[in-house]
Amino acid sequence: MAVSGADAVLAVVPMFHANAWGLPFACPAAGAKLVLPGRNNDGASLTRLIRSENVTVGVGVPTVWLGVLEHVEAEGGEVPSLQRIIVGGAPMPPALMARLEDRLGVIVQTSWGMTELSPSGTVAAASDPRDASLSGRPGIGVDLRITDADGRPLPEQRGVEGHLRVRGAAVVQRYFGETEPATDADGWFATGDLARLDDEGNLAITGRAKDLIKSGGEWINPAEIEAVVGALPEVSLAAVIGRSHPKWGERPILLVELRDAGALTDEALLSPLEGRVASWWIPDAVVRLESMPLAATGKIDKLRLRAEYGAAAPPAAT
Repeated sequence: MAVSGADAVLAVVPMFHANAWGLPFACPAAGAKLVLPGRNNDGASLTRLIRSENVTVGVGVPTVWLGVLEHVEAEGGEVPSLQRIIVGGAPMPPALMARLEDRLGVIVQTSWGMTELSPSGTVAAASDPRDASLSGRPGIGVDLRITDADGRPLPEQRGVEGHLRVRGAAVVQRYFGETEPATDADGWFATGDLARLDDEGNLAITGRAKDLIKSGGEWINPAEIEAVVGALPEVSLAAVIGRSHPKWGERPILLVELRDAGALTDEALLSPLEGRVASWWIPDAVVRLESMPLAATGKIDKLRLRAEYGAAAPPAAT
C-alpha cells in the first residue's frame, strides 16, 4: 500500500479487513502515524480529523469519501495535508474519482482485497494513469488466475472476463469451524468475483457472480451498467438489481442517488447505455433515492435494495 514514515494514515472503519487489521500492521512497520476515527465516519467529522491530524493518506470505501467531498464542497474549505486516497471494497465511480482529484487535489488509488487474502490483493500505484475501472497489480506473493465457472483456467489470461481465483501464503486455507479446505487441491481460492486482467497485469473487477441478473435465460452484469451510469457527473451513486418479472424471470432496474434531484430525466440516465451494452440489458425502470442505503461496511446495501424494490412491478393500469 506504499506508506512511509512521513505519512499520517486515516483508516476509516467500514473497510473492516484492511483498516482494522491490515493497516495497524503496515503503518507501524513503515513508521507511519495511524489515525482511527472511531464511530464518527460522517463527512464533517472526517474532514475535521484530517485537518487536525494532518492526514496525508486516507483509506476507505468510495461512499466515505463521497461524504467528505460533499462536506468540503458545501462549506468551501480545503484539506491541504491530504495527498492520496486509497479506495477499495466497492467499485469506484469514475465521476466521483474525478471530483475527488479535482476538488481535493489528491491522487486516488484503487485497490482490491478480501478478508480471505489477509487482506490485500492488488493496488494501483500513485504513478499509474488514473483509471477507476482498474484495481492495480497484485503484490508480492499473490497469484491471480482467470477461470471458467467450474474453476478451469481460461486458455488466455489477458483481456478476457472470467471468474477470479487467487493463491498465496496469506490466502485463507479453511474457514473457522469448517473441516473442508476453502481452496482447491492446488491452493486456489474462488473469490466470487468476475474479473479481467489487462496486458500489464492490472486487475479489473467486472462484477460479482452472485449479483448477476438472469433475464430470459441470459445473464446481465449489473456492474457494467453501473459503471456507465456512475460516470455521469450528476450521479452520486448508482445500483442495478434484478426485479421479478412474470415472463423473463428477472429484469434490471436502476436505482440512483443524484447530486441534484431534478438534474436528469430517465432518458438522460439511460441513453448513455445505448451502444455500450446490449439493448435488452437496459433497465426497465429508474428509481430515484434521496439517500442510497449503505451496509455497515459502507458499501451499497443491495440486500436491502432487493428486499424493497425486487418484487414484481404491479400491472399497468388499463
